[in-house]
Amino acid sequence: MSAPPAEPSEAAVAGPRLPLPTTIGGRPLYYGWYIVAVAFVASMMSSGVSAYTMGVFLKPMTAELGWTRTDISLGQTVGTVVTGFLGVAIGPTLDRRGARALMVIGAVVSGVGFILLGVVQELWQYYAVRGALITVGNVGMGALVVNVALSNWFVRMRGRAIAISAMGISVAALVLPPLSTRLIEVLGWRSAWGVIGVLTWALVIPLAALVMRRRPEDYELVPDGGPAAREVRRRVYEAGDARWTRAQAARTPALWLLILTFGLASTGLGAILLHLVPYLTDRGFSPAAAAAGFSMIGATGLLSKPLWGLALERFPTRLCAASEFLLMAAGIALILAIDGAGSMYFAITVFGLGIGGVIAVQELVWANYFGRLTLGTVRSVAQPFTIISSAAGPVFAGASFDFGGSYQRAFVVFVATYVLAAGVILATPYPRPPETRSPAQPPGAAPAPGG
Repeated sequence: MSAPPAEPSEAAVAGPRLPLPTTIGGRPLYYGWYIVAVAFVASMMSSGVSAYTMGVFLKPMTAELGWTRTDISLGQTVGTVVTGFLGVAIGPTLDRRGARALMVIGAVVSGVGFILLGVVQELWQYYAVRGALITVGNVGMGALVVNVALSNWFVRMRGRAIAISAMGISVAALVLPPLSTRLIEVLGWRSAWGVIGVLTWALVIPLAALVMRRRPEDYELVPDGGPAAREVRRRVYEAGDARWTRAQAARTPALWLLILTFGLASTGLGAILLHLVPYLTDRGFSPAAAAAGFSMIGATGLLSKPLWGLALERFPTRLCAASEFLLMAAGIALILAIDGAGSMYFAITVFGLGIGGVIAVQELVWANYFGRLTLGTVRSVAQPFTIISSAAGPVFAGASFDFGGSYQRAFVVFVATYVLAAGVILATPYPRPPETRSPAQPPGAAPAPGG
């Protein structure tokens, strides 16, 4: 098998200087923490907006447009399918070029999509905007892009870096449901989408353009900070920076077991986030009370994410992943048993503790199993497969309500998928790294021929 071509260094294009200071008050500041800050904002306006606002808009949109909940859910399903196939295309590009251009373009496209979502009249328009346009933008500035970038800048402190950036999603969960509810009350749901689109442009575009860079090695640094002396670079590579081709990754049992793990774990996540507010209002809670309860996911996720990050640096990744999945299962089971405000807040708190670990667990698992230098390429292999379960969950929940009058059947299935995911991840072995080059080669070098 022929080796992939050598990567062009971003430094060769942009120059070796970093755009922001790396000392403050005479003390060194690792540039990777700027990357974390931008990833925080991008996560809030991509994954956070998509996951935590659609449920607030569901009833106003269906009431005005005459659509069913299954119709709305299909828009999320279309988006999941598009996400899966876009991941195949952008993974290798991300490894070669870095995240900056992808994030700027993604923010521009997402902002346009959110604004257009406020003017849709027909169902096909909604699918084109929500399922295609917004999804294209969110992929560009979303989880795959920002977390691969972070995995390149951090190794030893990867858990806390990804956990801190993912706190942006929790802030979105905490702030956006009540904010969106208020915007809908004051401006109507159409203008509310326009406000969200403009916020996306204002917050993400300038930060991504200024700050994002590909890897520390492009600027004579190593992950977690410090100068890139040759011996240090060699040791960093030997610590786990193997290079994988798609074919090599596909021949490992670990890849397929991880695909199964996260396929099972993703079946219920999008569905719960989309349908939880309608579920709560169906149980008799007011829209404001349901939005406040839903925001507890953000509050508990915000508090628990740093703890998940530290736990992932100290305990076996598989054990942390299994714990997260079981917390999610317990949370959904408790949601089914809600009978008042107290039980609602308790159930959502448990679910939020589990959801606090979703991003950090998934990213740490992939990075620890397959290294960082070709992480986008490896992740792109998994994308088309994980879309099946991710896409099915929201539609299954919507159909469960539309045809059965209740979400109970779907929520019980989601409990089971999380329990199964915990079992699979505990049984997943680490892959043997491929022999792609000699250890003496620095991480920026091309793989050895024949790799």
